[in-house]
Amino acid sequence: MPSSTRRNRKCCWNSVHSSSVGSRYSSKIIRIIALLRAAVARYRFGRPAAVAVALYLTAAAVAAGYDGGRWFAVVATADFWLWDDGARLLPAAIGVLNAWALWQILRGPASPRAEALPRDVVWLRRLLYADVAGDLLLWELLDDLSGVAEYAASWAVWTATMLLLVRALTGVSARFRIIALGLGLTGVLAAALRPFAEIPLLTASLLLAMATLGCKAMIIAGQGRDQRFSAVTVAIGWTALLVPQVYSLLQVGRVTIDGLSLAVRALDGLIVVWAARTAHELAAAPGPGVAAPGTGRTPRLLAAAAVVLVLPMAIVGAEGDARLTYTAADEHCRDRLRPAAGLGFEERRRSFLCLARGETFAADRMFPEDLADQRVLAYGAQLCALPGDQERNALHERAGGTGDAIELAAALEYLCPGIVARQNADAHRRQAERDLQEATWKAEANARCADSWPGVRARRQGTAAYMLFEGGGYAVFDDRDDSAGDPGDIYGDDADIFDAIEDGFIDAAGSSAAIVTFEENAAMCLTVKAFDSAPPLRLTGWDKVVEVGIASRSGRLGVPTYPEGGDSGAAGPLPDLAVAGPGHYRLRVHARTLPWDENDPDAPLEEHLIVVYPGRSTEKVVYRPRG
Repeated sequence: MPSSTRRNRKCCWNSVHSSSVGSRYSSKIIRIIALLRAAVARYRFGRPAAVAVALYLTAAAVAAGYDGGRWFAVVATADFWLWDDGARLLPAAIGVLNAWALWQILRGPASPRAEALPRDVVWLRRLLYADVAGDLLLWELLDDLSGVAEYAASWAVWTATMLLLVRALTGVSARFRIIALGLGLTGVLAAALRPFAEIPLLTASLLLAMATLGCKAMIIAGQGRDQRFSAVTVAIGWTALLVPQVYSLLQVGRVTIDGLSLAVRALDGLIVVWAARTAHELAAAPGPGVAAPGTGRTPRLLAAAAVVLVLPMAIVGAEGDARLTYTAADEHCRDRLRPAAGLGFEERRRSFLCLARGETFAADRMFPEDLADQRVLAYGAQLCALPGDQERNALHERAGGTGDAIELAAALEYLCPGIVARQNADAHRRQAERDLQEATWKAEANARCADSWPGVRARRQGTAAYMLFEGGGYAVFDDRDDSAGDPGDIYGDDADIFDAIEDGFIDAAGSSAAIVTFEENAAMCLTVKAFDSAPPLRLTGWDKVVEVGIASRSGRLGVPTYPEGGDSGAAGPLPDLAVAGPGHYRLRVHARTLPWDENDPDAPLEEHLIVVYPGRSTEKVVYRPRG
């Protein structure tokens, strides 16, 4: 067979094969689109729900490509999270979960719908949708207006929903309903009494959480026996109910903000999906063998529930005086505090909580009043593990706490005395190292400077490196004269650095003088000499020499020293230049630039010589022309 024929047949085969593969992919895409359209058409609000989901996924995709994807986590998870460039899988998974949840909530009930629903079921669906809207948005908006209103409204909706939902369940016994209703009303009672009753916060919180959790668990279990609800809805309910509770038990005593906590919060939000699906499925047409929910009155049920409600009240009364920790209600616990040394573990925890629950010097609570004791202890444990005051104060502020570092350290002395002592010792050690480094730096800088007029001995003299700040410039002034401003101030009431800049070198007025420098943000060499009378004039080697009058009202005259943690000043001690005490002096300032030393890049590039002697003249004399 000719080679051209073989090539033609091979080409035709590739073309046919490519066409076949393309058609298969096209048919699959068409089939997927058809399935999606059928799923959308199956539900009452399928089309607007699909549009909402598409917009959400589009926003997430746009955020993934904006600013390196740093906004993707915020859009995909609907939560702020410490972004890590290498951790995109978790936000993406949560984004998919949120998109699915949005679809489940907005799609509405499936068709066909039941033609006539009992009145109780109609109101139950309305309450479930109200609870969904509240969890998604309304409770947050109401909380911004009034926390009390939000608390009351959310619990009122839950109470009515719980009563109707327990009653609407089919396939469960009367005893089952009584227990579920009793647990639910117990939780409602604990929630109603919590702001007013004189009971420990921990007791009320546990009672509220356990009773409400038990009621919700029985409702979900009852849904598993009711043929109107799908297995998916029941599974979603159990996931949303149990996963956060198990996580909370595993996290007791710890406060963490990580990927796992973000995932748990996302699963916690499934309770909204469960409520929406429950409302959707209540409207579906009943299948064969599904019993209609009861519509008659059940006086025995309500009577039994009333009896159940009496028991928690007795329990609360019995535990009213049992406090394992000091709380905000114990205002006199500070009177019973003892030094941490020698106290047992529990007593030190109680003492820490006493201070943590009390008021600070600013008349605020050290920790928020509504923060549970166990959370305060967890924050305390994290504070103990941090290396220094700055880190502890930052975490304390994030926890909503107030108070200075001394108050916080005093409280932590009880919770972790050994750690705090070691941290204090480490802080002292680090400070000593910084002091040593600064002393070494000053000594090295001073060693690069020598007396610029060695042939003349003055009554008082000294040489040091002078550290210049941004913009340069320095001052000679009477540091005990209030009119001269703060030590080293070159923007004082008398001499001003801006006037010196306008002059080109120096400005003198009253008891201060401001001198301009060539350099800034560097060290220069400064020599000062004080004489009893006018010394000989020295001009050789200097770029500028100017003499002005200056006064000393207190009998002192000098340049500032480099302050600890400051910006400018002499790196070594320089003498008082007012050798004759209070009075008038002449100030002669010499300035010159120094050549670059390639063997010592840190060597100063500028040198000044200050000569002071008594003299009443205030005349300004320029010996070297201004620059």
